[in-house]
Amino acid sequence: MRRFFGLGGAEPQQYTGPISGNNAVDPYRPEDVITIKHANNEYLFKYPVNTIASHALNVGHLRDKCAEITEVDPKRLTLICAGRQLKDDNATLQTLGIEHGAKILAVGSNVPPPSAPKHKEGPGPLPREPARSPEPPRGPAEKIKAVRDHVTTKLLPLVNDFINGKGTEKRVDMHRRLGETIMAELLKLDGVETEDPEIRARRKELVKDIQGYLDALDKSLRESP
Repeated sequence: MRRFFGLGGAEPQQYTGPISGNNAVDPYRPEDVITIKHANNEYLFKYPVNTIASHALNVGHLRDKCAEITEVDPKRLTLICAGRQLKDDNATLQTLGIEHGAKILAVGSNVPPPSAPKHKEGPGPLPREPARSPEPPRGPAEKIKAVRDHVTTKLLPLVNDFINGKGTEKRVDMHRRLGETIMAELLKLDGVETEDPEIRARRKELVKDIQGYLDALDKSLRESP
């Protein structure tokens, strides 16, 4: 198990307010609580009150605890809060603007990616000229639009079918696969870097919409007969 100690001597960055949670809510509460969502499960991580505000809790601590409770290799775990991927294990939650009551998504499993199929030896038909794929989006605005178009045209109909009870067999498995696919789109948005306030607002709005789809999926699964 890895160990992480605060900021490792670095001074906290300038704090401009929480991106998730609020330390000021119920100042007499007995503990700090972080909600972790992994696949179909939610976990409450509890710490002594003001653990977060005092910079005593960092991303590495959360990652290790998530790995322990989910039994997933910590190197395979991706933590996301409010659409932002938490990459620096030494960064404290308070420095990142994550406070008491925040909700963090943990994505990952120990299942290795499928390997490429093996080709039989011997002569075969001549390969066809590969079809030219469309140019990938380049700028931040194009990348955001590509994610929005994909979610709207491909994923949202599947979410609506799930909510409306179509294809009710294996709903838990369908919920997991849909959730992982949608989370992959959130990771794409996390990789979009821009200083343009209009584009950042557009990205934030799309992250909020996508997280709403995830919440609707969870609610529909909980209310399934």
